[in-house]
Amino acid sequence: MSITTRVQRLVKASIHEGLERMEDPLALLKQDIRDTKDLIRKKKDQIAKQERMYTTFERSIEMAGKLAEKRQQQATVAIEKEEEDFARRALLEKRHALGEQEKYRALIEQNKELIASLNDEVQELEQSLHYKAEQQQELEQQKEVAKAGAELEKMFSRTSRSFKQGEPEVFDQWKQAAIEIENDDLKAEIEEELAQLKASQKS
Repeated sequence: MSITTRVQRLVKASIHEGLERMEDPLALLKQDIRDTKDLIRKKKDQIAKQERMYTTFERSIEMAGKLAEKRQQQATVAIEKEEEDFARRALLEKRHALGEQEKYRALIEQNKELIASLNDEVQELEQSLHYKAEQQQELEQQKEVAKAGAELEKMFSRTSRSFKQGEPEVFDQWKQAAIEIENDDLKAEIEEELAQLKASQKS
């Protein structure tokens, strides 16, 4: 990618995404996707234009053929009337019409090749677009995971600071939880001792 193209893409990305950092891979990829979609649209417009030209060329071939037939008929009539000059002009125009037919047939062949080439380009671009869309989805998922990780880190950081600063509310919650755990252990020990005492009395 040239420096000019990269700068243009970065500028477009900053406009569309409002980035704080212009070198955001996700924003650049989104801009690349927009550019690819725009290129596909332009290629399809070219195909539509060439298809219209193809129809025009076919119509021109048909008209040239009809003109050649007409001039042939006129030349025949002129010969019958012994109007050789008129016959010569008619035959000359017939040759010209047939030449036009050949020219338009050659243009149609070029037109077919160009349409086929454009269709191949569109297919490649659409495949590329599909791959880029998958990349975008993956980057967005990574961004969400990173965002969630950052939120967790903030939460643990706040909890850690609370303990360091000795905030009563947080400390009391943890202290109460510790007491409940200790009480559970104490209850279990008493129940075990009580069971042993009952067993000794029975024996």
